[in-house]
Amino acid sequence: MNRLRVGTRGSELALRQTESVCMALTAANPKLEFEQVVIQTYGDLSPDQPIDASFPAGGFVSAIERALLDEHIDFAVHSYKDLQTQPTGGLVIAAIPHREPSHDVLISRKPILLDKLPEGMRIGTSSARRRAQLLRFANVEVVSMRGNVATRLAKLHQQTLDGIVLAAAGLRRLNLSPANLIDLPTDHFLSAPGQGALAVQTQVDDEDLIQELSAIDHAESRRVVIAERTFLEQLNAGCHTPVAALASIRNGLIELDGELFSDDGTRFVRGSQSGVDPMIVGRQLADLLKFE
Repeated sequence: MNRLRVGTRGSELALRQTESVCMALTAANPKLEFEQVVIQTYGDLSPDQPIDASFPAGGFVSAIERALLDEHIDFAVHSYKDLQTQPTGGLVIAAIPHREPSHDVLISRKPILLDKLPEGMRIGTSSARRRAQLLRFANVEVVSMRGNVATRLAKLHQQTLDGIVLAAAGLRRLNLSPANLIDLPTDHFLSAPGQGALAVQTQVDDEDLIQELSAIDHAESRRVVIAERTFLEQLNAGCHTPVAALASIRNGLIELDGELFSDDGTRFVRGSQSGVDPMIVGRQLADLLKFE
């Protein structure tokens, strides 16, 4: 087991995330060695396809999960929010490392104030959630945009967009500090369930490897991510539905805030729930916020 094959996407961010997991595992067990196996997913092979109802579920993870089930790799590292709502049979999330900040940021081509966004400002995003939140917040134009972090930032320099919305966690992992960056407040821009968290996945029956990987599991991160993802699962929502959720732990209790938009973004509900068990909290909030 000393040399482990780890599956990952080939983007700079994915490789950086995988490197961080391997470093943490090495710190826990210096005898471990790793071989990175880059796997192209549907999303990587179809860079121009919008992430909408025609984009397949698991488009950024299914190929990696197949490699794991076929034993071409020993474990995989994913951005947690890319995982399908329903867990893949035969696989388990053995570790959720310490979560990075979950919020979004707005990066603009020129300095602006969030409470005075220019009317008609062209903002790029591929996320249905971010689109719905932006249109509810201000009179802006939301432009569909895909690509890695560098590609999206380049669109600002090429002056094809006035701003873009990205996850703060990705910028932090890439050590990027773009100019004209605004942290978006979660009272208006609640993040995606699981955003900022990584999922370290392996086969459910590989007990020895699960024990090895679990050394980097962060208990608090796991509790809040489970609450958020249970909320998402209970809604029967996927990556195309405008859903947001953010959990935190205060005085031992999980406090979960959630948002749900209709598919066209015209209807909106928001609520919160608290409790001890993350799955119960997630289910209870989903029951509160379902549209009739």
